[in-house]
This record gives sequence, structure tokens and C-alpha cells, in this order.
Amino acid sequence: MKIMVTTAGTVPARKKADYLVDVAEHARADLIVLHVINSQDDYEDGQNALKIFHRKGGEIEVRPILRIGRLTDTIVKTATDEKIDLILLGLDERGDISSAISRDVMEKTDIPVLLVPNI
Repeated sequence: MKIMVTTAGTVPARKKADYLVDVAEHARADLIVLHVINSQDDYEDGQNALKIFHRKGGEIEVRPILRIGRLTDTIVKTATDEKIDLILLGLDERGDISSAISRDVMEKTDIPVLLVPNI
């Protein structure tokens, strides 16, 4: 099984990496961690966020991917290209399920999407 998560930078990665890696370990799944940037300016923060996840992945394979592009399209394309079985997306600060990103991804893919609450 392959699970894909997205990260929005180093601060969210520090908060959520342990939890998301634990979910993948319990599912005995490989974890693909995607960070999408819209310009070269965001590159360093993206690399650092991916390193946080990579260090946490003890018993499972954690594969970081950094892409430049439009967020929702890049999430869907990467999930399709990587033959992902499950996409985990975080809810916004209010726990709003109707977040534009989550809604957009769910509308554009047949891959199951699980929304993870703020932790």
C-alpha cells in the first residue's frame, strides 16, 4: 500500500510528521511525502520539511517528493503517477472539511482521500 501526505512547510511538518508516519506504519504502507512550491523561493523550506518526515520514518519507507506547480493539480498528478492508494490531507485550522484544497483534490481524483484533523 502507498499513502501520500502533503506538507505545507517546516512548522506543520514538525507538528504532524510523527502522527502521519505512525498512521503509515500501522497500515504497513510506504509513505510518499509531497511538498508543492509555486516558486524557487520556497525551495529551502520545502526541502527542510521533507527532511523532517524522512528522519521520522523508522520502520517504513518514506519517500520525499518536491514539485513546483499549482497545488491541487500537482497533488492529483503526483498521486496518479505514483499509483497512490490513499491521500491524507490535513484540515484547516478550524477543522473545516470544505477547505478549497481538500474539496478540489477530492473532485479531481478517484483515489480515496482521508482528511486528518489538526493535531
